[in-house]
Amino acid sequence: MTKKKLNKTYLSIIVVVVLLVVIVAAVYTAQPKREIGVKAGDIFTYSLTGEAVDNTEDGNAVPKNFLDINNVEYYSIEITKVEYPIVSYIETTQFKNGTGLTSEDTVNVESGDTISGGFWGVFIINLKVGSLSRPDVSNGITINSTETRTYLDGERQTNFMRAEAEFYDADDPTLTRKYNAYTFMYIDKQLGVLVELTDMKIYSDPQIMLTVKMELISSNVLQVP
Repeated sequence: MTKKKLNKTYLSIIVVVVLLVVIVAAVYTAQPKREIGVKAGDIFTYSLTGEAVDNTEDGNAVPKNFLDINNVEYYSIEITKVEYPIVSYIETTQFKNGTGLTSEDTVNVESGDTISGGFWGVFIINLKVGSLSRPDVSNGITINSTETRTYLDGERQTNFMRAEAEFYDADDPTLTRKYNAYTFMYIDKQLGVLVELTDMKIYSDPQIMLTVKMELISSNVLQVP
């Protein structure tokens, strides 16, 4: 092979390599960047309400402590540290009788895991319809749709997610009673934080339905109506 032909061969190889680099770079940059929208100092305050429907004959099947949720004046989260993928926070549950509970926890935005089962409602920002809400959970919940919500400081995009499943009742000592759970979640797309939640548990034996609602009522980073 002549020197001229060798040069052409090397040139061809270089061109192919460059093209591959460009293609890989294009594919990589096309992937959504995983970012956290909240920051230390952000505060989100929610209302909590519970509603029970009892279709049993004696009308006395609702767990005695369920409606205690209506004794909550507010539930708040204060972000204390953000170090991807972990968000640290202080959660406060303030009751109408003046007492309250405060604890610290963390949530992993990629898996949804918390240390002690606390607030999990922080997500990666700018998730698109059809994408996983938690990238580490391959069979997890996906974004169903995106809608516009109006706040005092303007309109914002909100992601909607829906989940349903069947569970065993952990309060049943026989572990034989089941219920169907339906959860509807609204997440601010730009901040990646929960703004509204409805959680329904429907039991067939006894025939009761328990609904918990959680709604953002104030924040230092969102002007809630």
